[in-house]
Amino acid sequence: MQPAGTVRGGGPRIAGFPGSDIDTEPDVWSGAAIDDDRITALAVGAYYGRSGGAHCDGVAFLPEEPDSTSTRRETAIEGLHESWGVDNAEDARDTIRRLLAGMHAPLFELVHPLAVAAASDIGRVDRSGLADEHREFLHTLSGFRGYRGPAGIDRDYDAWLQAIKLGITESLPNPLQTDATAWDLARLVFIARGSCTAGYLSEDEAWEHMLTGLDRARQHYRNWRQFGDGFLTGAIFWAATQDLSAAKSQVAERRRMIAGLHLRPSSPWRRVALHRGAPVFSPASPA
Repeated sequence: MQPAGTVRGGGPRIAGFPGSDIDTEPDVWSGAAIDDDRITALAVGAYYGRSGGAHCDGVAFLPEEPDSTSTRRETAIEGLHESWGVDNAEDARDTIRRLLAGMHAPLFELVHPLAVAAASDIGRVDRSGLADEHREFLHTLSGFRGYRGPAGIDRDYDAWLQAIKLGITESLPNPLQTDATAWDLARLVFIARGSCTAGYLSEDEAWEHMLTGLDRARQHYRNWRQFGDGFLTGAIFWAATQDLSAAKSQVAERRRMIAGLHLRPSSPWRRVALHRGAPVFSPASPA
């Protein structure tokens, strides 16, 4: 069996050296004989694979956790139900379709420039005027799209406006990556892997969904640096719409996780580039 953190035919293809402010625990590799495109498809969701201590080269969330009282399958079933409302194959496919179409990235693309404009609106006598105009527009748009009450786009706008004013966004990579598609695509991989682990999707179907997500990632980003920044943007935007205090506390830890994926020698982002034939390197630095 191939040792953890190694590559068939030799050691990991890496460049540079890890920084001191990352988790240096080696990533877990099973040694499965899969091609680089499939490793790259899994690497789109590497944040969640790393969070769960899962193999970087397998679909199901494995190996089993020795200190857990639940199997990986039991954990996947519970997590998909509680966090996503996914209880069967059709639920999983529907969620994957929505993530591929854009669950949060299009919303961020709409809200962000408006919030930035309102946050920097210092030339008007009534400084809340521009924000009020935005809220009215987004409230009307929410009605057309079928969103009501707390689900309204104007509520997401207010949350992101406050995140900007409170300086939460200043802790994100600068310049800010305004394409948050990576947030949706990384979660697509999580849903596909979790649904396979739970027994809802076959391994072949899970691969099909993840490879489609990889194609989309390649359309939006040139490399893992851009992808990682897009993931952070989407993650903190989502967190801000849920709980501003949580968003503030999440920035440093999420940046640390992404830095580890860029810099840790055993990381899948150090083994394969996002695009075929591109050099494997790490342009990022620790948070």
